Amino acid sequence: MQKRTEKDYVHELKKGSYSAFDYLFSVYKERLYAFAVGYLKVPEDAKELVQEVFVRVWENRNKLDEEKSFNSYLFTISKNTILNYFRKKAHKEAYLEYIRKHTGLSVSQTEEDIEYQELLERTNGLVEQLPSRQKVIYRLSREKGMSNEEIARMLNISKKTVENQITLAIKFLREQLGNGKLIALLFISLFF
Repeated sequence: MQKRTEKDYVHELKKGSYSAFDYLFSVYKERLYAFAVGYLKVPEDAKELVQEVFVRVWENRNKLDEEKSFNSYLFTISKNTILNYFRKKAHKEAYLEYIRKHTGLSVSQTEEDIEYQELLERTNGLVEQLPSRQKVIYRLSREKGMSNEEIARMLNISKKTVENQITLAIKFLREQLGNGKLIALLFISLFF
């Protein structure tokens, strides 16, 4: 009996095989974790990253190219996830710093974190209310950091359509969040 190759496992994964997924996870999880810890420096965040990467692999399994290196594919997803992690962290820190410097509000770090988290959750809930196409475009732009040109190519639509959909999404979010406190208005001005 011929030994199975990684390409065989990728082929099975593409068809939805849980055992192929488990095998590939067991082969790569430690290397991926070490890679993530090297950048993130926080073991818990690195563990979450590994899980997030493999969730994406599973969700996009039907798009796998069996002829290309699974290792390269996995580490590309990891790199992009790490970049998103730092982008979100920078947004949060910029938000908190702006609050401290410009509002004169004296609140504890815990209160700031709670306020920020509540706004983030509220925003995510509002994003879920967007029309499906608008939601996809908004997420690709704001959460994945893709340019309007990249989104247009990916979705096979015009750049102008992408721009219009993002403008409509931001307008909706501003209207919904703007009815709240000063902190919500600052959140909108910093991140939209």
